[in-house]
Amino acid sequence: MKPVPVLVIDDDEAIASTVSVFLRAKGYQVEVVLDGEEALDQVRTGRFPIILSDIYIDRVTGLRVLTEAKNANPSAAVILMTARGSARTTMEAEMGGAFDYLAKPFEMKALLEVVERAQRATAPRPTEPGEDLQCFGGLIGFAPCMVDVYKKMARCARTDDTVLVVGETGCGKELVARSIHEQSARSSKPFAAVDSGAVTGSLWESEIFGALRGAFTGADRDRQGVIDAARGGTVFFDEIGEIPLEFQSKLLRFMQEKEYRPVGSPVARKADVRIITATNRNLESMVRDGKFREDLFYRLNVLRIDVPPLRERRSDIPFLVRRFMEQAAIAAGKQIWLEPDALGALEQFDWPGNVRQLRNTLHRIVAFSLPGPVTEGDVRKELSLPEQSVETEEEDTGALGDLERRHILRVLEQADGNKTRAAEILGIQRRTLYKKLARMERAQSGHAGVPGTLRDQ
Repeated sequence: MKPVPVLVIDDDEAIASTVSVFLRAKGYQVEVVLDGEEALDQVRTGRFPIILSDIYIDRVTGLRVLTEAKNANPSAAVILMTARGSARTTMEAEMGGAFDYLAKPFEMKALLEVVERAQRATAPRPTEPGEDLQCFGGLIGFAPCMVDVYKKMARCARTDDTVLVVGETGCGKELVARSIHEQSARSSKPFAAVDSGAVTGSLWESEIFGALRGAFTGADRDRQGVIDAARGGTVFFDEIGEIPLEFQSKLLRFMQEKEYRPVGSPVARKADVRIITATNRNLESMVRDGKFREDLFYRLNVLRIDVPPLRERRSDIPFLVRRFMEQAAIAAGKQIWLEPDALGALEQFDWPGNVRQLRNTLHRIVAFSLPGPVTEGDVRKELSLPEQSVETEEEDTGALGDLERRHILRVLEQADGNKTRAAEILGIQRRTLYKKLARMERAQSGHAGVPGTLRDQ
């Protein structure tokens, strides 16, 4: 790539000379300005794709230079330098669109890395394939297994039967449920989602069926339940396996009779709602273990859709990446994209948190990266992957479960055992991480060398 013109602005002649001589030696065309007013005249021409400016230049500040440069050429990469950095100036520089912010003294190698990255960022962005990324209800995917999901969704939308959506955490079960509702005859009515894992055992009845004033301590007014709020529409129970046994019988009765009784009410009420549920657990196994009512399971499992994990539809990863990168880049106001090797690393990763983890990972990368291309190294660092290739790791680990276990343990180690931070890195909810750790602990029981992370945190 041919070096581009660079404007160096600093009222310290020694620093300006050192920087300019170094960059010229690397092939860059460099112009030097030592005066603030002259600097503003130069940046207003808009002819410099890269500008290095000190924060404090006589009567003019580097933040003023940044503003004028962006007005003249919004794509210009402005790199600010200062020996007196503060939280305020750093935040103003970031919010103003500075490409980077260097604290003096800095090594010439570090400066060159920033300038080279700025040059890549200001170069014409590579064209991307023009595939149609219109999604069905927020779902993106062209793999055969996803086409099968779409067909089942369409058939479910034509009926009013109960639907059970099964799949790993983060694979898009709620999107499937919402899409069925939006394509159904109930689309004009409410869609009410219930996070079953977030409702405590004592509140289930009032949460779902509502409660009358005075029904219990603190009930100072009538409370509308989810069933009443979704009247005529759809109620979606996410993670249905988390519902306590004592409430399962009451939910079953409602599904059979379409009748419920708010807490404290002597009179039963009728409600016409459709029930869609989702789970990442094996309900059949829970039925055998006595943890889930068999009759409720059969009532829920009328129409079933199994949503595949992301690792089973890797061909969809480039399309998902493109959509999430575009969304994140627009939100951050950055021109940023993935190099081919970086996309390759994303395609080879197993994504235990599925699409949710992929989306969260890309949003973090965009938020914390400089504009321009994202490298394979950037991706590997974000995923806590070793420098060895992903293919080699898969060959060494064999079983998928073992690969997921090793990745979770690596992330926990990186997070110093902080499960909240580890869940954020993995792109999954904290309670999901606790469940995975509990399953790993049970699987390792009786074996030597069970990681202390699982026992002690």
